[in-house]
Amino acid sequence: MIALTSIMGLSCEKNSEEVSFTEVEYGILGIDEHIYSITYTDASGNPIVVDDPSTFVNGSKKLSVSTKPFTARMQLTINNNTSDTKSYTIGILINGEPKAITTVYCAPFDFAIGEVEFIVQ
Repeated sequence: MIALTSIMGLSCEKNSEEVSFTEVEYGILGIDEHIYSITYTDASGNPIVVDDPSTFVNGSKKLSVSTKPFTARMQLTINNNTSDTKSYTIGILINGEPKAITTVYCAPFDFAIGEVEFIVQ
């Protein structure tokens, strides 16, 4: 009887370990049609490639992650077919705070690749 009570007590205990979510936001300032592709890490840790910049509404893509450490990474490929230098500021925000930011420049009639990365602990 004591053994049964102990087993029942263990099986009825509430799991006190809660899942903690972190908001990861990928941002692009200056987003336009000269961005050839965007590659970013999704919530499962997989690289996602998009060739339509409009999928980043207002230059932003947000997701919630629970697995840590999580490597947030975004890469921009630019095809500048204009006579002006193009610039894009790309960044990663964690729970609304900027953690990694860089500016990517692309010369006239050229290609450029820029990348930003941050490891969420």
